[in-house]
Amino acid sequence: MQRICQSSLHCGDIWLRSHDCRLYKNAEGKTLYEEFPGGFEAGGVLNTGSCVSNSHIAGAAIKVANIFAKRSLRGNYEEIADYIYNRLGAVGLAWGAYSQKAAAIAAGFWRLGIPVLVGPHGSKYRRMLLGREDKPEDWEVYDARTGDKVNVGPAPEHLFQTVETPQEAMVSIAKLCIRPNDTWKGRSIKLSHYVDLHKRYYGTMPQDLHLFVRTLADVPMTLKDEFNKILEAKNWKENVIPDPTLLPRMVRKMKE
Repeated sequence: MQRICQSSLHCGDIWLRSHDCRLYKNAEGKTLYEEFPGGFEAGGVLNTGSCVSNSHIAGAAIKVANIFAKRSLRGNYEEIADYIYNRLGAVGLAWGAYSQKAAAIAAGFWRLGIPVLVGPHGSKYRRMLLGREDKPEDWEVYDARTGDKVNVGPAPEHLFQTVETPQEAMVSIAKLCIRPNDTWKGRSIKLSHYVDLHKRYYGTMPQDLHLFVRTLADVPMTLKDEFNKILEAKNWKENVIPDPTLLPRMVRKMKE
């Protein structure tokens, strides 16, 4: 989860403003710096600078496409965004007062294919990028291996969305981390987190799980019984795990 705001810091996977980190104390009276000691490593707290340092977060996403997929960085924005949208499970969160500067930063992220959540103030800008479950063609991608069009479900469901409460934000973040190219193991872990947070904050199982299960291997082992009930009620059918792309030129073998 990334928080897009001034003087952002990285705390595990949460971005917060520097003065928030300095003022916050847990039940034991420790600040975040004391609670998560350590240097540049997972679980630590790192001050990345002022508001303009948000470019470092977007740069990290771009480097993933460059390093792991060998996508060229020169004049190749379309392929970079296509890779990030279909494969990189990142989500942006802009909470609190929503300025024009924050709106511009958020736009830079969803243009790269990273879903962005904004708090209640974000609705004042009257601009959302919402998916529609009643239009299944919106969730189709090319399978780069065959050229076939494959419905991958709402993964991610929205690119720019407002939420009303921190609880809604937590559940939405877990769901928006789901991507078409998830391995079965990765999808299983993501669904497990989504279910856990949904139960914790809403007290129920999500009823849209059938949209995110491609094969039975995606179902978390400890939740098989609960998943099976939902899948049977929704007349779920098994699907393929594609090599997804939205760009026809990235297809390696087009069918005649």
